[in-house]
Amino acid sequence: MPITNITNEYAIPRGRVYFDRFDANGLPTGEIPLGNCPGFTFTAETEKAEHFSSESGLAEKDAALIVKVNRTGSLTCDNFSLDNLALFVSGSTETQSQTAGDVVDEAHTVHQGRIYQLGVSNNAPAGVRNITDVVVTSSDGLTTYVAGVAYNTDLDLGRLQIIAGGPIADATAIKVDYKTTLKSWTRVKSGATAEVSGALRVIADNASGTNRDWFMPKVTLTPSGEIPVIQEGTDFTTMEFGVEVLKAANREALYIDGRPAA
Repeated sequence: MPITNITNEYAIPRGRVYFDRFDANGLPTGEIPLGNCPGFTFTAETEKAEHFSSESGLAEKDAALIVKVNRTGSLTCDNFSLDNLALFVSGSTETQSQTAGDVVDEAHTVHQGRIYQLGVSNNAPAGVRNITDVVVTSSDGLTTYVAGVAYNTDLDLGRLQIIAGGPIADATAIKVDYKTTLKSWTRVKSGATAEVSGALRVIADNASGTNRDWFMPKVTLTPSGEIPVIQEGTDFTTMEFGVEVLKAANREALYIDGRPAA
């Protein structure tokens, strides 16, 4: 019988990436899909302890033991969801709520041609949204300024612009009255750490090659590089993460699973 040769497996890897972020107690919170990830690479580096014999004039290596392994990776994602942005800034998502009410005598010292965000506070550091009935007066309340002549407003974003050449002079103290409406929106807020921990899973759907699913029970994601907030051109923006693969208690660092036979 002739020798039977193996059949080579050539892979064009594709797949979906999921991240299960750990809470403050190191417990999983449930996997979120990271969306389209055009690149995920895995790297393993080892360190050896080498021994050389001294029993003859020529010291020859007679033992080499691997004493350290470092597993890392790089993840590229172009899905700019709020969850992914929160991972990149090592922060979290939250719901910012705004109640309906009247704001009276909000004080500002203004300059011509400049724009001021209304409603800034410790509870609302980015200010208010969706306001109505804006009234701008002098600090003593004796003068009521005319919209379109002294100032302009963006009611959706809660912004006030002092018109250059208008009746409100530089360094003038003014007061602003307005109404807030009941609104809520999702916000991403950065955190105090530069990395987030969790479990990482890749479900393979290869263009070519056997599908094998990767699971790393404990990794840290570290934002890497930059993301443009504004850019020219038509290139789609990506965000990149460094991946540190760690060994969790009672588990291995990495599992690669095939699919059960039909």
